[in-house]
Amino acid sequence: MTKILIADDEKPLLLLTQMVFKDAGMDVITASNGAEAIEKALAEKPDIIITDVIMPYKTGFEVCKAVRSNPETADVPIIIISALGDEYNKLTGFDEGADDYVTKPFNTAELRARVKALLMRYEAKKKPPLQPLQPPTIDKEVTIEVISTGIPALDQCLSGGLPRGSNILLTGSLGSGKSSFARKFMSNGVQHKEKSLFVVLDDNPKHIRTSMSADTDIQAAENHGLIRFVDAYSWSSMINNTEERFVVTGVLELSHLAGLIGDASQELGQSIQNKVGGRRVVDSISSLLINFDLAHVQRFINQLARTSLSFGGVTTLFVLEEGTVSEHIMNNIKYIMDGILEFKLEDNSRQVRVSSMKWRQFDPTWVSCDS
Repeated sequence: MTKILIADDEKPLLLLTQMVFKDAGMDVITASNGAEAIEKALAEKPDIIITDVIMPYKTGFEVCKAVRSNPETADVPIIIISALGDEYNKLTGFDEGADDYVTKPFNTAELRARVKALLMRYEAKKKPPLQPLQPPTIDKEVTIEVISTGIPALDQCLSGGLPRGSNILLTGSLGSGKSSFARKFMSNGVQHKEKSLFVVLDDNPKHIRTSMSADTDIQAAENHGLIRFVDAYSWSSMINNTEERFVVTGVLELSHLAGLIGDASQELGQSIQNKVGGRRVVDSISSLLINFDLAHVQRFINQLARTSLSFGGVTTLFVLEEGTVSEHIMNNIKYIMDGILEFKLEDNSRQVRVSSMKWRQFDPTWVSCDS
């Protein structure tokens, strides 16, 4: 039975979360202050920890630090819950070793989904490298589903494909095949009747529709509500595009872009209420990182990434051009992601490899994008 430690000095919230995870069939241990949480974490060695930030005696950050510094508990996944939703406190939590950060008030279904996701990822890390993985059992409802990348050799490196609901960064030099891969990924989704959302920043949506139409009838897919485009290219190119339904007009604010993505997602059914899952592409986040403050972009990407599971398992690709941002910024973005695919152009051949994957074991061998 999965053992979970929940630490919070607010008794009503502690009782609520205790009930949620008891109903999920877990063995729940509770603590009402930080010192007690550290004591129980080291004694009970839970499978996962949920801790509030502001507590008597010890803060949630101190709980994270104590758990990570002990070799017997160093690998236990930790979720921090707090009403302190500003970027500084989130980054402090991550610096001290937290795996996820949830802001109060929170949706209990989403919290449960985050717990399941973390348990799956940590369970996957325990498997021998490069061996086919059996889906870990958290409860009877949970298995690891995968989506084909469309490249058989790459699927083999991923032990079957990308985990459904994961957030994947595509990085590489200009012309190395990232955007082409993303468009084929979306075309394949539409062909399989999966709801698909394309957020466009660096290319004209008309061009994308044309390239995708070589594989599937995009116009028909739009008419049947299978795919939607959010046009931020009109902002970056300073073209007034009134033909798009979801288009950035005037000065771009990230809150405006998030609102357009939310409207398009809701229309597709990619929402907490409908949970239809599906696919998403953000092509590319380079423009955002160049034009906006890192903390704001990181928060925007993090918020979008966090909806992947709560929307029913939306697999999202984020495209980032190599060399457009510093190594520090690149590392901050990589931290948010569940996996990273690297692309390169070598001897006129476009190649791809898995350089990181939190949910699955992987083979980092370079393979042809055309294989």
